[in-house]
Amino acid sequence: MAEVAGLTQTPRYPYCPITRDRRFALPGGARVAMVIYLNIEHFPIDVPAPAHAVYPGTQHLVPDILNYGWRDYGNRVGIWRLMDLLTSLGLRASVNLHADVCREYPELVRAGQALGWEWIAQGHTAANILGAMGEDEARAVIESSVAAIEKATGIRPKGWLSSHLSETWSTPDFLAEAGIEYVCDYACDDQPFAMRVRQGSLLSMPYTLELNDVPGVLGKGLTASDFADVIIDQFDELYREGADIPRVMPISLHPFISGHAFRTRHLRRALEHVVGHEQVWLGTCGELNQWYRQTCGTEPFEALR
Repeated sequence: MAEVAGLTQTPRYPYCPITRDRRFALPGGARVAMVIYLNIEHFPIDVPAPAHAVYPGTQHLVPDILNYGWRDYGNRVGIWRLMDLLTSLGLRASVNLHADVCREYPELVRAGQALGWEWIAQGHTAANILGAMGEDEARAVIESSVAAIEKATGIRPKGWLSSHLSETWSTPDFLAEAGIEYVCDYACDDQPFAMRVRQGSLLSMPYTLELNDVPGVLGKGLTASDFADVIIDQFDELYREGADIPRVMPISLHPFISGHAFRTRHLRRALEHVVGHEQVWLGTCGELNQWYRQTCGTEPFEALR
């Protein structure tokens, strides 16, 4: 879909308020579905990292040992701490995976496979920012990274998250053409919905910039306790609303942030609060995609009026 002159709303989906009857229900009549996104990423040491710096003052340097070491803690230590936490609560992660992780940190991928984690493609590295690319290059990154994850895991990803949630105008079309069934770039709703694409079908899955430790901790300066309280407050209100209109509550975690012990301690408090309630559906983004397709179909909202 090419750029449209004078465009004021995205051409990918129509406006449809959540109060309109969308025919969406969760398994077992649940009020809230909680989806845990884990971002397992690779930041190459030989190029300046585009984002996620604990100290921006050295971010332009190559090598940037300060920020590289901070991020590398996530894959060496933090992810294993989060893995233990999620497993202890019976939660499986929906992993936004850089394809190069399969080569650089294969133990992580093997461990995730053993736990039944969902793999969501996210390009090759943090440097793959689609919105800064031409359309042909963006399409090539999508196709090659999806193929690399499939080769390493034996499972072709059905989901996609763009690094920095950055797209070209044609990215959704390229995703559908590559066999991707859902995209997590649009943090605009509490429910999945179908998108407009040239061919095939593509769902938008709820994602979050609020229950997300990068903008929350790095951007807004939330303490570990604050971030846990945000999760609890969000859940309690969605649980109340979900008695009438079911909601999806995504939580987005980065091991180099939430994988530090003092943050994991408070994250445990928040997740224990959620799983301690009845009428809460706990699954992966891929399972939510499958459920929505079976129960709601893949027609954009304008076709349902």
